[in-house]
Amino acid sequence: MNKIAIVTDSTADLPNELVSQYGITVVPLKVIFNGNDTFFDGVDMQTEEFYQRLTEKGQTATTSQPSPAEFADCYGHLLPQYSIISIHISSVMSGTAQSARVARDMFPGSDIEVVDSKSCSMGLGLLVLEAARAAMMGKSKADIMDIIHKTIPKIRLFFSVDSLKYLKEGGRIGKAQALLGAILSIKPILYLNEGVVEPYEKVRGKARAIERLAQIIAEKAGGKRIKCCVLHGDAPEGAELVLKLLTPIVNCDKPIISKVGPVVGTHVGPGVVGAVFITE
Repeated sequence: MNKIAIVTDSTADLPNELVSQYGITVVPLKVIFNGNDTFFDGVDMQTEEFYQRLTEKGQTATTSQPSPAEFADCYGHLLPQYSIISIHISSVMSGTAQSARVARDMFPGSDIEVVDSKSCSMGLGLLVLEAARAAMMGKSKADIMDIIHKTIPKIRLFFSVDSLKYLKEGGRIGKAQALLGAILSIKPILYLNEGVVEPYEKVRGKARAIERLAQIIAEKAGGKRIKCCVLHGDAPEGAELVLKLLTPIVNCDKPIISKVGPVVGTHVGPGVVGAVFITE
């Protein structure tokens, strides 16, 4: 039986140490600044430089999915020694999974599964970690796929943005469109529903938004054991505060703090703070 290789894309926002620890292969998306400077997410464009360009230099960014050829190059290096499970950002938000499927079809008869996570950032990241842990334990491909399909409906991702501008400009605003035009002191708390951004509630001020994020995660977890991650886009103090508030009120052993990377950051903007969890 072949070993299982877990592949994902850079929108998973997985910390490098976890990628290395679990032997995960990451295919990068691209960030394009001012329409002509192209960088590979997490390869030649790191998070700190990205937010500096966005905020201090006022540059505009767009994103681009990996090409089928880039996925084919990745798969070609793993085959035939491995069976491949390739897990990606919601197909509602990106054509990345479709590129992966096109690449899969370039290897007829090969053992490649492409999975739409219906999430992004560490919603995708936590799912990938579940699969990678199972692969490391020697579980069969069928068992890992079963874990993946049971985990996807459990992913809960809530976040608060400083501005809806980036979601609107990137075309990912979804049902949060209804919140456009709200006064600046109102901070929307948003969530992902099947890959679509939806409004959850509105609060006044960033401090209250951070407080509510922790409360919402605790409410939704309902006392169950969870795996959780706090994420931020150039807002480490906000993430630390969410974690501090979460720790005494949820049953989560080793919470992760993750930076929202350049591709996801293009669409949510600087200052985003969020939390994601799955029940065990």
